Amino acid sequence: MHGGNIRELSEKMSVRDEEILDFSANINPLGFPSWIRSVVNRTLEGIQHYPDLEQIELREAAAKHFSLPIEEIIAGNGASELISLLPSVLNPDQVIIPVPAYTEYDKACRGKKIIHFHLQEKDNFSFDTSRFLEELRNHRGRSLIFLGQPGNPTGNTILKRNMIQLAEDNPSAWFCIDESFADFLPDYTTLGTAKNSNIIIIRSLTKFYGIPGLRLGLCFADREIIQEIRHLQVPWSVNTLAQAVGAQALSDHDFAEESRERMTASRQDLREKLGAFTHLKVYPGKANFLLCKITDSGMKARELQKHLLGEKIAIRLCDDFIGLDKSFFRIAIRTEEENQLLLDGMEKFLSKSLIRESNTAFTHSLNTRPLKLHRENRTPALMIQGTSSNAGKSLLVAGLCRVLLREGYAVAPFKAQNMSLNSAVTIDGREIGRAQALQAQACRIQPDVRMNPLLLKPTSDNGSQIILAGLPAGHVTSANWGETKDKAKRIVRASYDSLSSEYDIVILEGAGSPGEVNLKKHDIVNMVMAGYAKAPVLIAGDIDRGGVYASFIGTLAVFEEWERNLVKGFIVNKFRGDQNLLRPAHEYLFNFTGKPVVGVVPYIRDLELPEEDSVSFKEIPSGNRVGAGKTELSIGVIDLPHISNFTDIDPLRQEPEVKISLIRKVEELDGSHDALIIPGSKSVLSDLDFLSKRGFVGRIRDLHNKNKTRIVGICGGGQILGKEIRDTADIESKTPFMPGIGLLGIETIFLKEKVLKRRRAIHKPSGIEVGGYEIHHGVSKLISGKVAIEDEGDLLGVEDSSGRVLGTYLHGIFDDDYFRRWFLNQLRLDKRLSPVKEPVSVFDVDSALNRLADILKESLDIPFIKSVIGL
Repeated sequence: MHGGNIRELSEKMSVRDEEILDFSANINPLGFPSWIRSVVNRTLEGIQHYPDLEQIELREAAAKHFSLPIEEIIAGNGASELISLLPSVLNPDQVIIPVPAYTEYDKACRGKKIIHFHLQEKDNFSFDTSRFLEELRNHRGRSLIFLGQPGNPTGNTILKRNMIQLAEDNPSAWFCIDESFADFLPDYTTLGTAKNSNIIIIRSLTKFYGIPGLRLGLCFADREIIQEIRHLQVPWSVNTLAQAVGAQALSDHDFAEESRERMTASRQDLREKLGAFTHLKVYPGKANFLLCKITDSGMKARELQKHLLGEKIAIRLCDDFIGLDKSFFRIAIRTEEENQLLLDGMEKFLSKSLIRESNTAFTHSLNTRPLKLHRENRTPALMIQGTSSNAGKSLLVAGLCRVLLREGYAVAPFKAQNMSLNSAVTIDGREIGRAQALQAQACRIQPDVRMNPLLLKPTSDNGSQIILAGLPAGHVTSANWGETKDKAKRIVRASYDSLSSEYDIVILEGAGSPGEVNLKKHDIVNMVMAGYAKAPVLIAGDIDRGGVYASFIGTLAVFEEWERNLVKGFIVNKFRGDQNLLRPAHEYLFNFTGKPVVGVVPYIRDLELPEEDSVSFKEIPSGNRVGAGKTELSIGVIDLPHISNFTDIDPLRQEPEVKISLIRKVEELDGSHDALIIPGSKSVLSDLDFLSKRGFVGRIRDLHNKNKTRIVGICGGGQILGKEIRDTADIESKTPFMPGIGLLGIETIFLKEKVLKRRRAIHKPSGIEVGGYEIHHGVSKLISGKVAIEDEGDLLGVEDSSGRVLGTYLHGIFDDDYFRRWFLNQLRLDKRLSPVKEPVSVFDVDSALNRLADILKESLDIPFIKSVIGL
């Protein structure tokens, strides 16, 4: 019986193939190289033609890789095909096989005289060259000898010089050296470089490169033998895809080096831990698998196999190998985490079996090995990624957080790295992405800096300020990000570990698209983070923008195999129309990717929740868009190049009497707006310079002088409205001084220390308590005008003498329903409209989150999502 017969096992256990952790087949646990899908894709067109009968491209690659003449190389449909052809090609008088050995040697030589040379268990099945020479002397005629290098299932190797000497001393014998597992050995070079015409080398590419389904092997031999093999070989036995993949594989030195390095470390670790078990012997081979024996006569390997199958782990029984009995089994080396699962399963079995012994012996046996073999369990997690920015990830996370919260789970959100100018302040004065603050609200917990340990706030096209663990930590550019990444990654992972230890479930959010191949090398937020958190992934796409199904397929196409395995399905977001129309697309997507659509979320109008990305904000029409009907008030918002915290405008956008328009051209400031808002800015001096050069400064002053428009500046916008800004500390630029618009009597100086505070205070002109948070470097001093908002002596808001210009440091000031109504009533009075006594709309985030959760519960397959989380 071969290892790797997963289909038979899965059918017997009524589970999916992928649920079984396969230690029975000796395949590279890293899977196949990431480039294989692209090679297969570009080669597909070639399958309409017959494969290259001469295998030229593949053989040329092998000749270059192994430094051999191309005439001495042939490829086969796996190593097994080439092995099966040798007895017919060579027609030996007898076949000699040192056993235990690969069972295909015997099958290939049926009808021939087969002699088994038994390796000694007392010598750990090592190959004794002297004893084997004596065996050869006992046989006349031409012999075909199979030698594994390393051998299967023992994993033992033979010194090269001994094999070469054997070949030289026995010129009438053929030595078939099976190097199918040799690629896993560090610093091993093929014996094919030895110029012995009676040496034949068999190589397997399927095991090392993780492609057993493609089937590919190589044979190196004297050119006359190669010609005979070609004559007997079934035509086109190596298909077009296998030839293309094989040629590429032989040039991928990085994959080979990484595989050997990781395999060596993983093998040593597993062998040491297995060796700590009582009643288990581990043989000292060198391959990517380990031969083991249960030394307790009361236990059989089949019992262990049955127990492990209950844990969905498969091992290879070895009683069908000549020379081994029912106490032997073989396990492949896999990743350290997978190895640990095997160890945990074996520990349970061996511990139960040992209970049969006396308490003294049982206690002694446990004390002779480390008991703490279990890896710390991860908190159940789910990650929402997207095919692009603005696919709806942030709101999907928020909604799912609320869904699970209402089912009784303690939930927390997490986003490793955020790039946004829209931030919020935590209760301890740290800065995180605004989206994570909203998601914390969905979980009904306080925003925590661990929920977004890395925040990048763009300051230019290729530069950003780093907010690390909630505090400013310098600037970074795309060119030097790699220098900062390692430190950031440590903080990100420590934050996640700490956060996840306190909650039942963590819902993670990705950033942008995980399919950005130019960024994947430095990724710490998408699939790398999902892998660290052991989080299954759902990928969301915005169908309203078009191309969503191609985006789903394209995203998976650039994933490595471990990344694809984490993806459990897709979410079609922002759909308008009859969902029945999508059924053919969903069937096509599943057939193409094997991943289901987990749900279709409708386009939600008037959700009234702030979004992280500025994409939606930028879609607000520009210019004078007052309109007709019920719209009575017009508010313009200047679209600064470095606009930040644009969600300050969201409460105004939901008011039915208000029409918001973005101002992008100075001509659009035509006096038709009842109010003008200059929003927050990440680069105040740069944006002030922009306003000055584009003519905005003079036009804003003119509007104020004519009493045509009320003007509000929020944070950086308020600083811009002042008399001057000084930046002697080079916080934003090398410009030490710049005059402001001059409508507010304040002077601002930038300090290195950033102000991060949440506030509650009275707005003096209205008498209404307002709240919000501060995020700024500048500190302002009142020169003239009036204090409008003050808290503990800190200046939070000022007005000019007319009361028509307001500058405030409070982000979120319009969130308060009564203050917002008071402000809008001032605009109504300016237009001689009757004021409205009570708020018309309520900026109720909690109710909006409940509405979002209701929609997601109806739209998504929540039971499926809970099952992939492990709930």
